[in-house]
Amino acid sequence: MTIPNFITLPYVFERPTPPFEGNDIRYPESLVRYFMQNMSKPGQKVFDPFVGLGTTMFVAEELKRNPFGIEADRTRFEWVAGQLEHWMQVAHADAAKMPRLGLPKMDFCMTSPPFMAATDKWNPLFAGNPKHAGYAAYLKQMGRIFALVARTMKKGAPVVVQVDNVQGKTFTPLIRDLGNVISKSLKPAGETIVTWDGGTMEYAHTTCLIFKA
Repeated sequence: MTIPNFITLPYVFERPTPPFEGNDIRYPESLVRYFMQNMSKPGQKVFDPFVGLGTTMFVAEELKRNPFGIEADRTRFEWVAGQLEHWMQVAHADAAKMPRLGLPKMDFCMTSPPFMAATDKWNPLFAGNPKHAGYAAYLKQMGRIFALVARTMKKGAPVVVQVDNVQGKTFTPLIRDLGNVISKSLKPAGETIVTWDGGTMEYAHTTCLIFKA
């Protein structure tokens, strides 16, 4: 697949929103479907180390792929697993514990890791543990996790990471910073800016960083 610099996709959530969460932590099915159809084949193993509300898992089953995932939050994990045919292939665990899960080699990965602002202390990768506070600790742990992702993928397998910069009083260039730490373990292959058809003025586009194992 030639990786495009720009694409436009519909900003529509096809599955119901869970009662305990909003749509701000998930991406539309159209985003996953586009990359999964172009970068994987039916029957192949699809991986998401940050399952969230399960969009990658659900689209994988829809497209006849074999989904595997990890989710640290119990409520999200139970909600996703309760709707999947392959529910036993989703683990309730910390992504940093990946080697303990005995995962097979994967053909394709698509994920959206939890975002963090550079001025925040609360680190989402450690559930706010003050021993691991701050943006530097967050980026360091992201590097460790994606190094484990690299070891879990088949050689040359594509890894797609959806990420946005974090706006606010102080701007956080999260696309650049995550790209830098991930590229220490995975080979950069491209960057696609996705314009949302039906998005809002506040959220008109997103970015997908593409790597190869």
